[in-house]
Amino acid sequence: MSSQEPKKNVPIYFYYLTISKQKDSNDSSAYDIQKILDSFSRLLSYVTAKNLTDRKKDIKTSEKVVWLDSYEDLKNGNYNIIFKSAKYNHVRNEIDTETMTELGTRKRKQDGDEEKTHLCIRYNAGEYRLLTVHESNHYGVTLNCIVDYLNTQFVSYNEDTDDKYHYSISYEIMPGEDFLSSIKKAKTMSILKLVVSKEDIKDDFMMFAGRNDIADEVEICLKRPKGAKKFPENLIKAYFDNSQNKVTGKIKKVTIKGTNSFGQFEVDTELMKMKHYLSVSAEMVTNEVNSSDFFEKAQEFIEETRDKQ
Repeated sequence: MSSQEPKKNVPIYFYYLTISKQKDSNDSSAYDIQKILDSFSRLLSYVTAKNLTDRKKDIKTSEKVVWLDSYEDLKNGNYNIIFKSAKYNHVRNEIDTETMTELGTRKRKQDGDEEKTHLCIRYNAGEYRLLTVHESNHYGVTLNCIVDYLNTQFVSYNEDTDDKYHYSISYEIMPGEDFLSSIKKAKTMSILKLVVSKEDIKDDFMMFAGRNDIADEVEICLKRPKGAKKFPENLIKAYFDNSQNKVTGKIKKVTIKGTNSFGQFEVDTELMKMKHYLSVSAEMVTNEVNSSDFFEKAQEFIEETRDKQ
């Protein structure tokens, strides 16, 4: 790849995807994951064969349309999938940020900017669920939205095909390590944040602010000790213990960002999801993630993770 290609750090989360076969009381057939994967492959083919107007799903509460754009069936339950979305009803005056020339409104209410969201699905023989890597894109599509979309398409698939079984997809978070264990593996730490109630901060600054519209929860960001690569372990342990004490604890959440042997990481005490950052090539004009590079880097990370287990 050209050294001039822009790069971006893309957050990814890990989940387990389960495809359930709906059976009636007279059905005694066994759960056959291979047949279910075959049906899932047929579903993807069924959806992408539709034209875009039939393929899209309008999520009115978010004023966004979502559709399955493309997929690669790598066989044996492994898929690289690209979803796209576009937010509509978002018209603003535009301005050239270099010359500060006002450009006016150039979009109609039905016009939206396309956004890609990548999904990397992998199956290990002998398991009943699928490892799923989801690109976390603020402007893209959540995994919950993707699952709702696929379940809606499964209903149409059953109506239009001779597949006698009905399917539903669900997901669950793949948990990361426990908080303290993950911290021990950190090479460096850049940020330590505490979330506390504003009522527990009895200092002159809060009294000076004297406002009623300050959020009930306040985020405190601590600076790393000068010359140190990490925050002191005993300090983190004290904050952690306080956050886990539901009776006298004042800290609601502890968040730490830093680097480990895999690259950048972020953990917090509220929800230990498995999260990682991929350094991926970006498209020159749109700055979107380069799809082929994303799937390549995601596969490399999956293999590295398996090797270290």
